[in-house]
Amino acid sequence: MIRFRLLLSVALAVVAADAAAANPLRFLGETYSEWKERLFGSGHPTPAVVDAPAKGPIALPTEQPMRVRVDDKAPERDFPKGESRYRLVELPRHLDHAAVRVQVLALPNPNGRGKAVFKPLLYVFGDDGTVRAPIEAKPLNLDIRPFRRTRLLACVTLDQVRRFALATTPSVVGKTYESELREAVSAPTQYGFYYKTEALKTRLPYAATGEIIIEVTPESEAGKGC
Repeated sequence: MIRFRLLLSVALAVVAADAAAANPLRFLGETYSEWKERLFGSGHPTPAVVDAPAKGPIALPTEQPMRVRVDDKAPERDFPKGESRYRLVELPRHLDHAAVRVQVLALPNPNGRGKAVFKPLLYVFGDDGTVRAPIEAKPLNLDIRPFRRTRLLACVTLDQVRRFALATTPSVVGKTYESELREAVSAPTQYGFYYKTEALKTRLPYAATGEIIIEVTPESEAGKGC
């Protein structure tokens, strides 16, 4: 019986570890609001967002949020997931482990009405210039509030990184991001007004271009920082 209990405890520990890796919010009991505040709010104070240069490689200091535009003037190349416009991001030094906070901003839809978003893929370059398999910024979590720009939030971890490309895949262009049903919101604004919204489900088409705010932080261990 003791041996059975020991084996059961080990099995449960392995399952718990897998659950934490697959969905840390659910495993730790952290709500989406708490996660958002920890990574993108008062729990993670950062300098003001700055704009990346419109052309050429982007020199991104660590722990500095930067607004990056992948527009129709950005270069194109063929990546493992297909041809895409992209921006090359260069860090000040090689990082063994890093966390990348991603904010995808909803922009006017270039192909129709409403708003559209860019679905980011991160391609890390090796020292020899080879491109590794893409890291998809997921899950993308909807942040929609009155008087604020709608955005999708994500956080991913990278290992052994100095340069990476911010791109997308042509297979998603024209498809749609669909949020889970958001709960009704009732809260005051920073200007003293009070607003209330009904529960809703949001759909945003994916576009070949877009605007993203990224921030890279060095981490001491793999998989940490998100």
